[in-house]
Amino acid sequence: MDKKIYSISILFLSIVLMQGVAGKTLDKPVSIYPLQCDETFFCPSSLSTRVGFWVEVFSRWDTNTAIFHDRDNPHRVFSTISRNEGCRNSSRDNIIDRERTSLKSSLRSVADKLRDGKAFNAHEQALYSAFGTSSHQEVRAAADRIRCQSGNRDRMRTALSNFHQYRPAILDALEQNNLTLELQYLPFVESAFDPNALSHVGAAGLWQIMPATGRSLGLKVDSIVDERYDPKIASYAAAKYFRDSIDNLSEAAFENGSSVTPKNLNPFVITSYNYGVRGMERAIKQVGLDYERLLREYQSPSFQTAVKNFYASFLAARHVAKNSELFFGAIPRNNQGVTNSYNQVDLVQATSIKRLTSELNVSSDELKALNPSLNKIVWNDGALVPKNFKLKLPYRETGWDLAMTSVMSLPAEQSSGFFWYKVRSGDTACGVAERNGASCRELFQLNGLNSRGTIYVGTSIKVPGGGSSSAGTQKYQVRRGDTACSIASRHTMKCSEFLAINGLTMTSVIRVGQTLNVSSSNSWHVVRTGQSACGIAENYRVSCSALLDANRLSRSSIIKVGQRLRIPSQG
Repeated sequence: MDKKIYSISILFLSIVLMQGVAGKTLDKPVSIYPLQCDETFFCPSSLSTRVGFWVEVFSRWDTNTAIFHDRDNPHRVFSTISRNEGCRNSSRDNIIDRERTSLKSSLRSVADKLRDGKAFNAHEQALYSAFGTSSHQEVRAAADRIRCQSGNRDRMRTALSNFHQYRPAILDALEQNNLTLELQYLPFVESAFDPNALSHVGAAGLWQIMPATGRSLGLKVDSIVDERYDPKIASYAAAKYFRDSIDNLSEAAFENGSSVTPKNLNPFVITSYNYGVRGMERAIKQVGLDYERLLREYQSPSFQTAVKNFYASFLAARHVAKNSELFFGAIPRNNQGVTNSYNQVDLVQATSIKRLTSELNVSSDELKALNPSLNKIVWNDGALVPKNFKLKLPYRETGWDLAMTSVMSLPAEQSSGFFWYKVRSGDTACGVAERNGASCRELFQLNGLNSRGTIYVGTSIKVPGGGSSSAGTQKYQVRRGDTACSIASRHTMKCSEFLAINGLTMTSVIRVGQTLNVSSSNSWHVVRTGQSACGIAENYRVSCSALLDANRLSRSSIIKVGQRLRIPSQG
């Protein structure tokens, strides 16, 4: 090929590739919306452009759109890119970084030409239009403030469909705590009304409550029961948070010499849900009860973009929800997943989901819909529904007292203490533990993982069940000369399993007289030559299917000499 033609071809290909990844400038700038504010919520004009940006995040762009804008002036949108992961970085490409770098270079060129009085090209003119009239210094500064925000239109549509399922419980919680009913719109920002939402930092449920915060609000949060996932219970906890926030921030404002009204206090109360009450107390001491001044002047390493935008995004979500037909047209209501009619019973002893479904003739799906606070480990038969749990059952006029008396009279059950999980692409050991409400440390111990927690796609790992003892356990009192691993060995256990069910590590000190959990006789079996799974089950007088289930085996699975099998209890 002629060198000149080759060079032209390469240049043409480069241009095509660049055009393929270049962001699209806006054909219509971000609008300003007439917000419905009163003496309850403050909507200053200085916030209108910021709120306008978030209105369009909720109503204009889907989650497959990456929006590049000015961090400090969000309404200045420079470009958008359509991609399945929105702003999420991907190992497969770095298109987000490339677009940010390209925009930075272009904005600096705009600043130079503005300073020197030179004409813009079409792309530069489109970028400058986002500023209105600004100095070259402001344009240059904006080049270092480029932020990526994913759109949210599709999630907002789903949230609006789900909203009416949870609204009665939320309104009831707010009314009982003498709170403004406008707070009902906050879950649009927090979880998009997804009661199963779990953030990368561990906030969970409709109200995205952190574990420690949940416990401080009276919620039970452990590996077996997590009440953050129960929309009704969590709504009362969130209402308690707001009640406490109002009381504490009012006191901080009075001490600072500020007069307190709902209009000037509520922006701080809403922001505290993201930033914390203590953080807002410090802010009030520094800038008073003045939200506009807070955004302009308050300085703190943790008072960053997400916090500064939180109140504006709440006002925007509230506006879109109140005017949903203008943005989305008619949206059908999703009436699945919430049942307001049920019977409730207190369990007098721990029991398994299998036993409940079998004895009560109720499906697992029915129980799951009514009892969302039970963690995955319970539904996977890795732990029992705990004693004293307030179990909800499908409503029936005669109630469940007689049936539950029969269930509770059955022999006590033991949980396996763990369940098996098959590793998928993208999984990490701690990620698996977190998603299943288990301790990361215990998962490491139970599986004998290295310090990096290396796990491999396609393999199965054990996920611990909140400290539940192994099937068929008994108590052991430590004697002189005992070590953790010697005790484990004497009871046909792996040392890592012994440590895990007792919440110990290799560096833990055990004391003479201390009581620990160990496997009872016959709870483990080491496979010998010529043995089959069903033959072993027969020897221990348990069903073959029960033994296979306890070890995550099938009828076609091959067992090997030396392999250790868990023997399920006979109850």
